[in-house]
Formats: sequence, C-alpha cells, structure tokens
Amino acid sequence: MNRQLYAPVSAILNHVAARGLCDARRIARPVLPKGRVRWITPDEADRLIAACSPHLRPLVIFLLYTGARMSEALYLDWRNVNLQGAQVQFIDTKNGDSRGVPLHPRALATLASLPHRVDEVFRRPDGFAYKRIEAAGGQIKTAFKGACRRAGIDDFCPHDCRHTWATWHSTANRDIIGLMKLGGWKSEKMVLRYAHVNVAHLAASIDVLPWEGIKHPAVAK
Repeated sequence: MNRQLYAPVSAILNHVAARGLCDARRIARPVLPKGRVRWITPDEADRLIAACSPHLRPLVIFLLYTGARMSEALYLDWRNVNLQGAQVQFIDTKNGDSRGVPLHPRALATLASLPHRVDEVFRRPDGFAYKRIEAAGGQIKTAFKGACRRAGIDDFCPHDCRHTWATWHSTANRDIIGLMKLGGWKSEKMVLRYAHVNVAHLAASIDVLPWEGIKHPAVAK
C-alpha cells in the first residue's frame, strides 16, 4: 500500500508544492503490521507433500525447495528450466529483476518425472495451465488447504512455503547475502527476520554462562 499509493501521491504533492501551486503537505501513512513468518519443519513438510493430490505435489515440492514466489512457480515455463544444469530461471520477477536458483535434488527429480516438457511446468488436474490472476496462489487455495488438513498442519498457506525455504536455508547456511540473492530480496533487512527465527545454533553460547548447579569447564577455575 505504501509503495503503490502513498509514495506516488506524496511525490505528486511534493512536485506541485515545489512549483508553488500549493502548500507543502505531508501524508500520514498507516502503520503496517509486521511481516508474517510462518514455516514448518522438514518432517511436517514431508507430511504435507505426502498429503497432496498428485497434481499439487510437484508444485509444493518445488515451492519448498526453491523459495519461488507463487506467481514465479505457477507460471514457470519449461524454457526457463535447465534439468541438465540443475537450475531454474525466474524471469521478470516481482522486484523487476531476473534470477537463477540451483535446483535441490528433490526438486530436480520431481521436475524430471513430469510427463510434459513444453509451456507451463505445473498444471491443473485437467492438464491445462493455471489461469493467470493478480493474486497468484488462489488457484490452489482449496487443494492446498485440504492437504494441510490431512497432514495435520494448521495456519499454513501456499506463500508460507517460501518462508519455510528461507528459514531452512538460513538455519543451514547462515548466509544472509546468499539467501537475499537466491530469494530475490532487495535488502538484507528483508531476510534478517529468517535469521532470527531459529537460534538453535546459538545454544552453545548460552550453555557457557555460569550456574552453581553445573561447573562448566570454561568457568570452573
């Protein structure tokens, strides 16, 4: 909302005021809620994948192992998939840039098992491509919700697969810059939230704190 409405309106008012056509005015922008970070564990992901209908399963695997946005996955064309090079290209993405993402072995095997190799990669149950709509993801909402219900997973939507991938990547690699490039984020601030979600790797730094009950080697002297 800020970028699509308030930013251009504010720019227009500033321009008009600079020309002396009106008084300078500031627009009060609404305080937006914090970004949602909902992710699932690998075990939960396996349950979700197993619970998916046959047409949905390849798409969910792809989402979980590439971090693709819904529109990037639903409208992906085979021309932008390189099975031999184990890489996929997302062209003209949400932030205006194109990017490449290496294919995880599970995603690669899934794509290689699909029966067709032309036009859109992922298809509806009737074999046709998903209709292009503004709010991508609504096309699979019902099927995805059913899979979550069968898997016993609550409060999880298709876009949360991207959050899950980012959280897994951050936990495994501790590489904010790499995650930013692979996920197509413009700034480090956008990906720092994933670094803050899982802090298990910091447990050792807490364990060394002194306590009379346990004489830790580092503080026993």
